[in-house]
Amino acid sequence: MIPPEVIGFFKKEGGHSLIVKGEPGSGKTTFALEILSVLKNDFEVKYVSTRVADDVLFLQFPWLKGLFERKIEKKEEKKISREELNRLEGLIEEGFLEEKVKFDEGGAVLEVGAMLPEMEDIYDFVESVHPKVALICIDSIDGLSEKYGIPAEKILYTLQKDLVEKGNANMIFILENAGFENIEYLGDGVISLHHEPWDGYWKRYMYIQKLRGAPIKNSKYIYTLHEGHFNALKYEPFSLDSLSKINLRDLEEYVKKVMKYRVVNFIIDPEFPPELIGVFFLSIIKNSQGTPLILPPSGYPGDLIKRNVEKFIGRDIKLAGFRNQGGDIVLEGRDMLIELSRDIISYHIGKDSLVILGIDTLGDLYGDLRDLPRLIENAKREHRVILFTPKDYPKLQGNIGVERKVFLESMENIPVIRDVEELNAIVEKEGGIKLIPLM
Repeated sequence: MIPPEVIGFFKKEGGHSLIVKGEPGSGKTTFALEILSVLKNDFEVKYVSTRVADDVLFLQFPWLKGLFERKIEKKEEKKISREELNRLEGLIEEGFLEEKVKFDEGGAVLEVGAMLPEMEDIYDFVESVHPKVALICIDSIDGLSEKYGIPAEKILYTLQKDLVEKGNANMIFILENAGFENIEYLGDGVISLHHEPWDGYWKRYMYIQKLRGAPIKNSKYIYTLHEGHFNALKYEPFSLDSLSKINLRDLEEYVKKVMKYRVVNFIIDPEFPPELIGVFFLSIIKNSQGTPLILPPSGYPGDLIKRNVEKFIGRDIKLAGFRNQGGDIVLEGRDMLIELSRDIISYHIGKDSLVILGIDTLGDLYGDLRDLPRLIENAKREHRVILFTPKDYPKLQGNIGVERKVFLESMENIPVIRDVEELNAIVEKEGGIKLIPLM
């Protein structure tokens, strides 16, 4: 997904320019090409590369091949202003370019276009598609600057004045050198891309610094470059009451894979959406056998769990808790090994079923969790054991016999699932909850 702010920016009437900057590897080229791909039916698009080999681009964006093979019909009548391009002749006098001269009947003529073939090609393209609107990406302005020895700001200024402001063309300027901050004012919009380590993975985020004349609802997005495509992520909270209308296939497949382990600990960040915790509960129970026994974690009452399970899964469950909470197994808070012994658990749910334990509830009941490893060891002999533990829970110390840890966290308001094998964002897409790898 390209942020809607960016799409709306280019679709506004008139020409617009967008400067895209970021450190190497942040996905600037992928972002720009994704914009071209999304808008290729709205504009006549062109990509000018000074850095990336054509074959590499075609692997990721096969539709680009048609653009590269497209022949530009040069028109004798010049409908697009070349005023600023012609002024680049002054660079020869200032020593920026070697003088190139052709001779005709009128004498010697300075031919700037021959010295800047990419620039000339861009102007010809805008004229060839006129009166249709062009959308052109230059990757990168730095590359043209280095190739011709012309300051980047002069190239950008020339294209901005002639093509964007007078020719109503849309331009994307990729800026590689972070030191060129003094030219950002020349563009109508500025977006910066960043990436930094995050628990052994990459956290990628973008800032929309300005989009002149267009509203900016969200100025920061988490994004991924999974499978070579730019995808800005979005998560919308929902009510469990609407769960029957939501496709949960991705999340259920993940839960099924995790539940191949005998003991799994879901470690929950306080910022993780509560409705998703409910979905995890339901998915775990759906993928279990027999009648599950649940000691609810704090903040997720047993009666709510029972009601949701009956509503969405049509299964019976057994609850453990205080007497006034209506639990099937009444816990007094004296000795967890006795009150949750293997015999008592099996009496209520039989064998080969599921035991879900809210670790913070256990801590509140029994004060300390020194007997938790033995409780887990006893329970896993006949059942799968799922733990729900608050992140950095102080009463949980040392190894408790967990075979798989799954972290349910928040990355800039985007819920993520992290384990030893993968990092996935949880997003809303196509009427469902999708898992998208963060790469």
